[in-house]
Amino acid sequence: MKKTCERCGRDAILDIVIDDSTEVCGHSFTASMPATRCAACRQVVVQAEQVKRFERRIAVELAKAAVRSADGFRFLRTVLEMAQPGLAELLDVPVEYVHYWEAGKWPVDPRAMAVLASLTLGRFDGQHASLDCLRVLRMPRKLSAKVRLHLDDGGQGAKGWRFGDTPRKVPATA
Repeated sequence: MKKTCERCGRDAILDIVIDDSTEVCGHSFTASMPATRCAACRQVVVQAEQVKRFERRIAVELAKAAVRSADGFRFLRTVLEMAQPGLAELLDVPVEYVHYWEAGKWPVDPRAMAVLASLTLGRFDGQHASLDCLRVLRMPRKLSAKVRLHLDDGGQGAKGWRFGDTPRKVPATA
């Protein structure tokens, strides 16, 4: 089945790869992305999911570099699709603090930046331990006075951590 161009309506759509660049926090990020181009009217279309994927990769690089700026903080929160009140609740700070950090009225708190960076890396890796830890602080669970642990879980659970292992894997390039 041939695709038709949204602009001119012709059946002349070609699959291409383009280099797209964007500037975030004073850094220029470039990535090759799949797109389509109409051979007739030359319109290029990049799917929204590809743009979001590009933004997530930018967020990961900013998080790994610990870019502690108002723009960087706002970018990470936005990519995580987290509202200011939701982030403020997770950080256990008034929502005004988040607003002040993002507006550049106050320097970004390094602990808040570390939490936001951890959430960003966790989302990219598909690991949600940081978010789970923050949520359990808001609603702690009861721990029994006696807890039986099974140290040999046959490869299930913690995946056999050993001393010297890094606590989390390096994100794959997507």
